[in-house]
Amino acid sequence: MNLASAMHNDSPDDDEDLFRKEMTGVKPLKSTARYRHQPKPKRIRVREHSELVPMVDVFSDAPLTEDCPDQLNFSRSGVQPATLKKLRQGKLSIADEIDLHGMTIDDAREYLRAFLAESEAAGARVIRIVHGKGYRSKDGRPLIKGMVNRWLREVPMVLAFHSAVPADGGNGAVYVLLKKLKD
Repeated sequence: MNLASAMHNDSPDDDEDLFRKEMTGVKPLKSTARYRHQPKPKRIRVREHSELVPMVDVFSDAPLTEDCPDQLNFSRSGVQPATLKKLRQGKLSIADEIDLHGMTIDDAREYLRAFLAESEAAGARVIRIVHGKGYRSKDGRPLIKGMVNRWLREVPMVLAFHSAVPADGGNGAVYVLLKKLKD
């Protein structure tokens, strides 16, 4: 008898029997079973504010010609580096969020436009937009993500945005820093 078998009295057969006994009644998961996220559209109610100008539709509807970067990142001049760092790390309080998964580009465009108008009216400073990663698109390219990347740059009230941390959607979502409302 060698030293290893003397120190360990259980045989591989005993371990296998114990495992089978413990697994009695357990049904294996189907390998094709995948969770499909079906977001419910958020009901957006744009509130009136005496000093607000209605959100003008500045979103370009031209098709994307370039590939979308994996991680989105944008800031206007004047945004403090410490604020950008907190935004990037997901350390700023998120006032509201929307999910654009499964929408057409036209629907996402309208929904985002209305959401930004509501966020401005509510005085939100940081919002989160879930755009997805494009895994289910026809050509495997993230269409909504690319359009969100373009659209947010076109809105003057957007000071900065950055892809979210993994716990908040990772590269399938973006944190957006908005201008403060003037009193």
